[in-house]
Amino acid sequence: MPFLETDERKIYYELTGEGEPLVMIHGIALDRRIWLDLPQFLSSKYQVLTYDLRGHGKSSAPDDGYSYRDHINDLKALLRSLEFTKVNIVAHSLGGAVAIKFALQSPASVRLMALAAPHVVGYIDYHDWPNVHRTARLIDIEQAKIQWEKFRLFERLKDGTPEKEMFLTCLKDFPGKVWTDTKAFRYVDESDLKLLDKLSKKILVLCGRDDHDFLPLAKIINAQAQLGVLYEIPDCSHMIHLEQPEIVKRELKAFFEL
Repeated sequence: MPFLETDERKIYYELTGEGEPLVMIHGIALDRRIWLDLPQFLSSKYQVLTYDLRGHGKSSAPDDGYSYRDHINDLKALLRSLEFTKVNIVAHSLGGAVAIKFALQSPASVRLMALAAPHVVGYIDYHDWPNVHRTARLIDIEQAKIQWEKFRLFERLKDGTPEKEMFLTCLKDFPGKVWTDTKAFRYVDESDLKLLDKLSKKILVLCGRDDHDFLPLAKIINAQAQLGVLYEIPDCSHMIHLEQPEIVKRELKAFFEL
């Protein structure tokens, strides 16, 4: 199995197809498997790199070290090891924050970027979220997973469907160390909210019209990014590639010229 291994970390990754590199970055408590058949779909033109963020899937899950700086360093090291100097990006939720910070730090390394219901470092206008960090520390990680599973971001996933089953599988395999990191309060990750106008690459922002947590932020990105284009997906919440896969494929096909 392919891993990027250093003294500090082990990052699991998979490659699909041939062509220009395209990296896919998943969200919190998930892993590379949550993309289902999207890597294969995109591999008709691109060499698709999927990987597990540190603390997720098969990658190392240390007790601490989950700042955005750490995630960016992992991504940069992985791209260097594969000799990818310029990449396209598809990223979801927390993965969107990683993608945006990477694009701001290394603009010459990014060609096109598609962001699905993305987070941005520095944005805090979320309301009534479960305090999974507190639950994981004071009770246990399994109880925190139960809280997260029942959160409104995932309520549109229908029981018994392959999409819901994959979500549950990823969550079951999530080590949860991200939530118990006792050094988290010390991390100082510069806000990217005031830097969005520095994003000079063509950006597609996809967000569910019913995703009331992330749609306001998607609109901010669209308004501030130089070449941002927002598509609001009807009858859809946060897990857009699981809820409306055909619409997502249609928009990615046009954006990446498949």
